[in-house]
Amino acid sequence: MSTIPEDLTASTGIPTQRLSLDLMTVAEVDALIIQTRRPDWAEDFPQPTDYDAARQFFEAGLLGPAAETFGTRLLREHSTSLVVGTIGFEGVPDEGTVEVTYNVVPSCQGQGYATEALLALAHFALASPEVETIIAYTEPGNDASQSLLLSAGFMPEQENELTLKFTLRRDQLPDATP
Repeated sequence: MSTIPEDLTASTGIPTQRLSLDLMTVAEVDALIIQTRRPDWAEDFPQPTDYDAARQFFEAGLLGPAAETFGTRLLREHSTSLVVGTIGFEGVPDEGTVEVTYNVVPSCQGQGYATEALLALAHFALASPEVETIIAYTEPGNDASQSLLLSAGFMPEQENELTLKFTLRRDQLPDATP
């Protein structure tokens, strides 16, 4: 039995060269919440952070109109049609700022998928008048995540021993679309 109203569906995804960033459907959110695998998921999807993303997506109420911009999306590989990760926001903008999260399965890391998805989602979100700044947090030891954020135009803003904060403002967005 679904924990989410059946009449809510995802709209079309955000296309990139190699991926489609598709809003999670009701069935996909349900499958993640109850930890049931779907046949169109990569062998190593989902990761624990993906289960958390689905729960946060549901708990934040991001299944209605707000989900069209600020929901969590599945990274679907064009060549295989398999889901290889997630990307999305922690909620709706607060005073023009929204937090992005992302995850790519280990079998697809190092191929530029996270950069491609992050740039596409940043362009999409910063086109909204509600968003002036996107923030992301990572751990000081996560060099891959720091490199990804820097390559997508995010700037380090705040540092403490547990967390690094990166920001991307509309006027800092790289010109080229993904």
